[in-house]
Amino acid sequence: EVFSASSDEWKGKIIYQVLTDRFGGPETTPCDNLGYYCGGTFKGIQENLDYIIGMGFNAIWISPIVANTPGGYHGYSAQDLFQINSNFGSPSDFINLVNACHSAGIAVMLDVVANHMGIVKVNGEYEYTSLVPFDDVTYYHSCSFCPSDCNIHDYYTNQSQNCVECQDCQI
Repeated sequence: EVFSASSDEWKGKIIYQVLTDRFGGPETTPCDNLGYYCGGTFKGIQENLDYIIGMGFNAIWISPIVANTPGGYHGYSAQDLFQINSNFGSPSDFINLVNACHSAGIAVMLDVVANHMGIVKVNGEYEYTSLVPFDDVTYYHSCSFCPSDCNIHDYYTNQSQNCVECQDCQI
């Protein structure tokens, strides 16, 4: 069952944004590679709800929870929209977090990515079959006219020019 606060109720919330992988991880293991997973979990967030409440927050906004492509610690490189990112815990761990938040009077907001999936390359070529449910090239725009490395080279300059690279490249 899903519950939702009204817009008036959300207006009264003080929201703490949590990047799941970077919050509540093991304190004994330093994260040597900030470009990969560092160990934060749903259980780690749950174990620190008193800390969040103590700072005066009554809602959390957590990073996307779906399974990501390798290195997608931030949650913005979705690989499977129907699976929980196992690096953060199990579906039960997530449900337990939400229940614990609600019991403590904390609302939960999920960040979602609706405009793209993660990038998977095999031998330098885009590979789509591991992306669920958008597992075919026909779901994506052609990048045949993009720069060969398909990177956005100068976002800030291009932003004022409607960022053509942002529109033409697979981000």
